[in-house]
Amino acid sequence: MHRTFQRDLYLLRLNTLREYAKSLNNSMNPISSDPTEPLKHNAKVQGIGPTFKLRVNLQNRSLSQPSTSLLITFLYDEKLYSFKKSFIGVHMLVPGLNYAFETFVECLSDKGVSDNIKVFVLKDGKSVPIITGLISMPVSEGLVVV
Repeated sequence: MHRTFQRDLYLLRLNTLREYAKSLNNSMNPISSDPTEPLKHNAKVQGIGPTFKLRVNLQNRSLSQPSTSLLITFLYDEKLYSFKKSFIGVHMLVPGLNYAFETFVECLSDKGVSDNIKVFVLKDGKSVPIITGLISMPVSEGLVVV
C-alpha cells in the first residue's frame, strides 16, 4: 500500500513538472521567464455583448531597463469574433508602471456560443512570444431591439 502511494505521488510530481515545462516553452505564464524582458500581464473582459471591451494590462518588472518595440496581438476564431484593433503597438514600458491597452471585440454569432482568445506579447525580431495569455470569453447576450 505504501509503495503504491509513493509511486502515485512520484507520477503526480512528474506530470506536474512536465506540464510546467510545457507551459514555460509555450510562454503560457502571466509572468515572462525571459530575464531580458521581465514582463507581467493580465487581461479583463468587460461588457455583456455583443460588443466587449478587452483590456490588457502590461507591467515591466525590471528595476532599471525599459522594454521597447513590443506588440500585442490576438489569436481568435474570425467567424465568431471581430476585433477593432487586432494589433496594438507598445513603444515603451517604463519599469514599475502599469500600462493598460484596450480594444473592442464584437461577437458575430447570435447562437449563444463563446470561445477562447489567445493574447500574445511579442518582441520585435523574436519568433517566440514573450508572454501568452488565454481569455475565456463570456457568452454574448443577443441584440436587443426596442
